[in-house]
This record gives sequence, structure tokens and C-alpha cells, in this order.
Amino acid sequence: MFKQKKFDEAASLYEKIITETPNFNPKVYLKLANIYENRGDFVMELYYLNLYSFRYADERVFEKIYTIATENGYKGYEKNDLNYFLYYFRQYSMYVWAGFLIIGIYVFAVFLIKRLNNQYSPIPHKILFLVYLIFLSVLINLPNNYRTAIIKNEQVYLRDYPSAASHIVGSISEGHRLNVINSEDIWYQVLWDGKFCYIKQSDILLIH
Repeated sequence: MFKQKKFDEAASLYEKIITETPNFNPKVYLKLANIYENRGDFVMELYYLNLYSFRYADERVFEKIYTIATENGYKGYEKNDLNYFLYYFRQYSMYVWAGFLIIGIYVFAVFLIKRLNNQYSPIPHKILFLVYLIFLSVLINLPNNYRTAIIKNEQVYLRDYPSAASHIVGSISEGHRLNVINSEDIWYQVLWDGKFCYIKQSDILLIH
């Protein structure tokens, strides 16, 4: 159906695959992005491109996301240090983890051998190794804990507390991408223009 340009039917089937198939081919995201591009729905196109990019580092997809966002005036897709770090970290994460793990195993083996031989290991060295393990744990989990969201509605209010009765601190239009800090019921705490605020779950497309 996709090849026959029956995009509505193809999109329905692709979305059904995503929701019902645990281990589907991530290229389904690219197919859906292409369909929404043909429809002129750039918000949904960005959403599916981001879902793919979150799992697989592809420079062409990365550049495509940046180009679409720039042409439509969407913020949050800038080529900043954090976005580049996450992009390259996902691309080379296996090598990074392997390198740090080898170092950790080597240091642990040294401590173990010294202990078996009744040799003294300085306390600062043990503390430094513990800090290293904490750093490694944070580094490994960083891409999984880091979440972003794309605004899907035309005008969305940003609030200072997770409540519809709270003060409105600003508004944001569709297509912009925000960093997600935390969640509370139907509210997400986000970072926008250097400020922490809250936004409704129904107003965003969460990328994870």
C-alpha cells in the first residue's frame, strides 16, 4: 500500500504494528515520517523522525530533523552540545561502555589482588573508584532517562504548578521540542527558555 501511495491505509497499518508488535523494525518510523511529510504534517513527521533517531543514530535523519525544524521556525532542535553529545553517544555507546567497563574491571582486579595478598589500598583510591562506578552508572542511563516532547496542539499554556488552576507563565505553539524533567499524573515538568514549568500530557508527543 505504501508503494501504491495508499498512504492512509499504510499509516493505519504501520501505527498498528507499533502498538501491537513488541519487536518491530524501527524503519517503520521512517515510513510514517515519509507519509506525514507527503501530507504536509511536519509536526508528526518530526515526531516519528525523533522516535527513530532516539533509537538509532543516523546523521541523515539528524540533519533532516534540523532542516524541517529550521524551515518551519520550530525551536528545541538546535545543533547544540547536548544534542550532539546524545547523538554521538547513542552512535558509539557500545564502544564507550566497553571502554569504561574494561577500566572498571581492571581497577577492581587490582583491588582484589591486593586484598588477597594482604596489601594495603589507600582509602582515597577506594573512594575514587566508587565515584567512578557512580559516574559510569549515570553515563549508561543518561540516554534512557533523557526525554523530550514535541508540542502537538496549536496553542499550549505553560503553568508554574501541575494544576489547571495554577498561574500561566507563558504559551507555546505546535512543533517546538522541549526537554522533559519529570512527570506527575497528567502533567509534565519541562524546561523551556531556561525556565521550569508544567504542561499537560494531552498537549505533547512524548519521545522515549
